[in-house]
Amino acid sequence: MMERPKLPRSAAARATRPLAACLALGLAPGLGACGDEATPPARVTVQVLLPDGLNPLAGNARLVFTFHKSDVDTFVETLAADGGTSGDLTFTYSFPEEMETSVLEVTAEDSGNNVRARGRSVPFDIVKGRVLTVGVLVLSLDQWSYAPAAMRLSVARALHGAAVVGDGGLLVAGGTTAGGVTTTVEVFDLNAWEAVPGVPDMPVPRSRFAMVALNADQTLLLGGVMASSTADMFDGPTQTWSQIPLPLDLPDIWKGPRVIDMDNASAMFLGGFDGSDAAVPLLVRGTGTEITTVADTLDRADPSVTPVRTADGLRFLLYGGNELGTMAAALLDPATGAVEEDFESPDESRTRSSAALVGNDKVIVLGGFGTDGTTLETHARILDLGCTEGPPACSRWADGGTVLSAGGFVDAVGVPIDAENGDTRAIFIGGVDASENPTDTVLVDADYPVAIRKPMRTPRSAAAVVRLPTGQIAVIGGLDAAGNPLDTIELYEPQAR
Repeated sequence: MMERPKLPRSAAARATRPLAACLALGLAPGLGACGDEATPPARVTVQVLLPDGLNPLAGNARLVFTFHKSDVDTFVETLAADGGTSGDLTFTYSFPEEMETSVLEVTAEDSGNNVRARGRSVPFDIVKGRVLTVGVLVLSLDQWSYAPAAMRLSVARALHGAAVVGDGGLLVAGGTTAGGVTTTVEVFDLNAWEAVPGVPDMPVPRSRFAMVALNADQTLLLGGVMASSTADMFDGPTQTWSQIPLPLDLPDIWKGPRVIDMDNASAMFLGGFDGSDAAVPLLVRGTGTEITTVADTLDRADPSVTPVRTADGLRFLLYGGNELGTMAAALLDPATGAVEEDFESPDESRTRSSAALVGNDKVIVLGGFGTDGTTLETHARILDLGCTEGPPACSRWADGGTVLSAGGFVDAVGVPIDAENGDTRAIFIGGVDASENPTDTVLVDADYPVAIRKPMRTPRSAAAVVRLPTGQIAVIGGLDAAGNPLDTIELYEPQAR
């Protein structure tokens, strides 16, 4: 993997001709139109990679390469009618001036200039005199694709953990395999889109646990179905594991704790169940060196948790819980564990539902069991966090209508499409129906609540869901409809607004 990228902060640079064009014109690299005479230009070789299965470039007319940096540089290459193969799709460009960090976006356009497929690189540095290879995986828009064959898991698994690490790595750890709970670990390079060999196993087997990258170098694992008195810490640069003792008030079996990355090299854990399936009422903070209990009296069991920003700072929006009659939603102060405000819904309380914070301070709540504990909810609820006064000034809750016409689900993962830029859509992944069969993923817009089915190549549950630094959403492993662990990774490239 590449060195850890820096934040973009450089002066402008202009692109020169592609290296192949320079050579064709008889111009030596580093001279005239091909760069500075004193120092050879930076050379970036782009490898366009394709998913396993259908070729998203077939039928398109051209590839457009856009280097996003201080000055945006764009190059266009003509495609063969069949789209070509990864071995054919290699292009080299040169840049005369040193840059800091760039991200390369590659789009495939048809003859009418419509974008049909897209991919982005992990951030990389353009440096004068340096030769760099950048891989970009291009996927069809708004549908699921299998990751390249080199990204297939070496061990099929479910109920595992996954996190983005380093400058473009994907760490996959633990879970349940055909042989039971495992200690195995895999790392994938998201520049080359292939496995990285030689990663050591975890100290103890874990399944149905929480896993979070505290920073680029440290990844914390806590909980699981196997008894343990420690949390595990993976250090990426040294490829080593260490163990952190747990406080005495934490259960040695903590199944399914929910985790929230705090963006300050720490994380918060809550929810889940102990070895006797009793709800764990704790709020716990984890860092790279210690695990501490913040509160031990949470008033709801295993709610869905969404971090939100308020005028008072970061808060956790808790929705529902496994106790019937619980207030539908409440704001929790993670510093103290105190519930500050209840957002009582007038007609429902759900269990095992999913929530996603999208643009315009709205939260989409979808799926789950209703107030009787057995009926699957099929309509969406929209919570408007921008409504601070409540009725009659404004309405905090809106009924999004029946959006799951094919039936509801529980235990899905809600992922915002692009909340930071105001996008009001979220995709809900990996749910199961009342018979524990995997359901389709659905895309829902908070402003126009209609669920659009986005079927996966292989319907799956109990998978790890991660947003990659390329912007794509990855669903890793999981269980198929027959309950068998999977070794494939599926990727979703959202359609831009």
